[in-house]
Amino acid sequence: MTIDIATLTILIAISMVVLLIMGLPFAFTTGALAVIFILIMWGPSSLGIPVSRIMDVMRNYVFVVGPLFILMARVLAKAGVVEDLFDAVQIWMGPVGGGLAIAAVITATIMAAMSGIIGAALVTLGIIALPSMLQRGYDKYLSMGSIMAGSGLGSLIPPSLVFVLYGATAGASVGKLFVGGVFPGIMLSGCYIAYILVRVTINPKLAPPLPKERRVNVTFKQKLIISRGVILPAILIFSILGSIYGGVATPTEAAAVGAFGSFCIAAGRHKLNWDLLKEVFIGTAEVTGMMLWVGFGCLSLVSVYLLAGGGPFVTGLLHGTGLSPIGIIIIMQIIFIILGMFIDWVGIVFLTIPIFVPIVIQLGFDPIWFGVLFCMNMQMAYMSPPFGQGMFYMKGVAPKHITMGDVIHSVWPFLAIQFVCLMIVLFNPQIALWLPNTMIHPGR
Repeated sequence: MTIDIATLTILIAISMVVLLIMGLPFAFTTGALAVIFILIMWGPSSLGIPVSRIMDVMRNYVFVVGPLFILMARVLAKAGVVEDLFDAVQIWMGPVGGGLAIAAVITATIMAAMSGIIGAALVTLGIIALPSMLQRGYDKYLSMGSIMAGSGLGSLIPPSLVFVLYGATAGASVGKLFVGGVFPGIMLSGCYIAYILVRVTINPKLAPPLPKERRVNVTFKQKLIISRGVILPAILIFSILGSIYGGVATPTEAAAVGAFGSFCIAAGRHKLNWDLLKEVFIGTAEVTGMMLWVGFGCLSLVSVYLLAGGGPFVTGLLHGTGLSPIGIIIIMQIIFIILGMFIDWVGIVFLTIPIFVPIVIQLGFDPIWFGVLFCMNMQMAYMSPPFGQGMFYMKGVAPKHITMGDVIHSVWPFLAIQFVCLMIVLFNPQIALWLPNTMIHPGR
């Protein structure tokens, strides 16, 4: 049976919405639709299409990076690194109005550089930082927003797992993507801190500084002692990023070293035991399995769509808008923003990147720059209503009097900051491209 590509596009979109509303998991929704449309259009003899896509994914060596960084993040979290980081940073930021909120952003930024997982620090910071902020009289919206925004940096600051999947799907250098995310990530973190400082300067009651009597009792020497626990994690960060930037190791090799280093840190903190090993390995297997199932389903459906002529169809639609090349890129960003309100980032990677990246290259743009824009979008998706994952994490760890409405209200200023920074990088590509272009072995 022959179905024209426009009709197929509409059928896939409607079928996906209906199946998701019915409660079918996203991975099985996409996989089931791939099989159904294969049978309708080409018959049972073509069922090898999804099988070949699954084998392509399983043979892609780059995907090994993901489980290794997931493992590293879980070990560091269980070893109590987040708590020590937050304690150290809040002591140093004590005299500053909004110090706890700034400490949360800085801690989340450092954790993003250790783990590469979106929200790896959110639950822990939500448990240890949010109660402290509320107890000190902090504004609940500023408190929750700063924690969610900082934790979302895991999608952008290397070694971001979003970069890994984007690079593997787009055929781009994961090492260059990692390095490309450094300046935009630092820019976003700095903007969050600047926003907190401005808000608190205008209205000091939003986030009062640490009481003077508590600040006087902490000497400079004691601050250094408290900060001692962050030395090994800092060495781990620089080892991973430095080895990739310097061309000493591939991202896969750096991820393996990072995972090993996380076990060494856990052992040094006397936290390495059988319970920890069991928990982190099972947790890593669960997250990896989820990602693979989503990948299998999405790539199968995209393969069917591209085989039916979806690539030229989408290209024609975008060119048919009459927009300039940069206008087409903006349309893609809007699509990412809309999808991010409803779909997990893993599904967005596998659904859109195989279709969009060839168009981006055809338009003459760098896929590394586009990858950075994509990851900035996924950071927005992480805390975008109505289904942003970070909002549900926050609601789960927040005190009972905090409503979902409060959580949603807290994200808007930070979403605005993220959008402005996205536009800055979109119109100034060198923010994302300068550092990757200075790498010794950029192909790694």
